[in-house]
Amino acid sequence: MAVLACSIDGVIQSAPFPLSRAVQFGDGLFETIAVIRGQPLFWAEHLARLRRGAELLGIDLLDDAQLLTYWQQLQRALSQAETPAALVLKIVLARREGAGYATPPASPGELLFILQDWPQRPAAYWQEGVAAGLSMVPLQSGAPYLTLKSLNRLNQIMARRGLPPDWQEAVLCDREGFLREGIQSNLFWRQGAQIFTPDLGDGGVTGIQLSAILQRLATWGWQVHRLRLAPPALLVAEEIFFCNSLIGFWPVRRWQERELPGASGTLAQRLADWHRQLGLFPEAA
Repeated sequence: MAVLACSIDGVIQSAPFPLSRAVQFGDGLFETIAVIRGQPLFWAEHLARLRRGAELLGIDLLDDAQLLTYWQQLQRALSQAETPAALVLKIVLARREGAGYATPPASPGELLFILQDWPQRPAAYWQEGVAAGLSMVPLQSGAPYLTLKSLNRLNQIMARRGLPPDWQEAVLCDREGFLREGIQSNLFWRQGAQIFTPDLGDGGVTGIQLSAILQRLATWGWQVHRLRLAPPALLVAEEIFFCNSLIGFWPVRRWQERELPGASGTLAQRLADWHRQLGLFPEAA
């Protein structure tokens, strides 16, 4: 369907005006990448996840060499003298073709590379820990596409709107009551020498940072388990963590009404040392 006329905030736009499927339907994917001292962290892992999602949705994606060229062009556009040590690169891939909800078997993709300021958050979230609990909003699950980092984030937006003011994060469960993920993060916890994280096989996004942390923990000798568990599992956790590509990890100092060690925990201190090396701890970024 062609757009015959369009206004934005009351200003008539010149026609023809392309109305992106990303805007209309959330029909696409995105990756959020930490750029530390000019280097996009876990670049290959982010592109691999983007490619897996594009294949599932039937959206064509350029090869990795071309995507790297796009990043380098964007980087060169910045004034190096004014470039902060930490930035955020967002890659958006949207489907170009389709009529309403109908889409072709394969469609060209529209790519956006967006470079943003690093989000400012209190250093205490890392250096002390955060307060969190269970969200009352269930996470959508039960289909492969619900494991993708899609542009449709209403589930998370509504959960964030319901976040108590003294909590920094919350855990979403599925409709069966099993733990899944944080609003903006993945969840993992320690019980003795064992690490647990929810099974996200049919709902919830497996984060790049989560995968990196779990791989590192395995090399340190921790036993890592991906299981479908109910919230009481967190009542016996000795340390609880949230993680994503920008926050690195946040240790939990208070879960619901239960006090936890937060940043002073054994595992939290070891992870903090590693994240200082990556530049994701606030005193290093």
